[in-house]
Amino acid sequence: MTTQEIAERLCLHCREGTEERGIEELYSRDIVSVEPMAGEGQDPVSKGVDALRAKHKWWAENYEVHGTGVEGPFINNDKFSVIFDIDVSERASGQRWRAKEVALYEVEGGKIVRESFFMAPME
Repeated sequence: MTTQEIAERLCLHCREGTEERGIEELYSRDIVSVEPMAGEGQDPVSKGVDALRAKHKWWAENYEVHGTGVEGPFINNDKFSVIFDIDVSERASGQRWRAKEVALYEVEGGKIVRESFFMAPME
């Protein structure tokens, strides 16, 4: 797949809530994922597809998602970005918050090899 095709498929998975399928289809086994913040006891850098799956599982267990907007993709050669508008509640505290997050994805050999997230201050 081209970067454009990968980007469009990733956005589709995010809009449809099928991110797990997207991980299997679009990501390198050696994916590196960089978060702006990490949960307690977690490294903000995840390496490998199993670590990425674990990060997604942790998120689902700890946050209730009320809505996610997906804007993009925005393509630049072998990179693309997506803007996410996130509305979630932390399960433990019940605290609800909204944030915008920009994700930058890097593609090599037809797979996403790196994703980096950039978050605006939470409301």
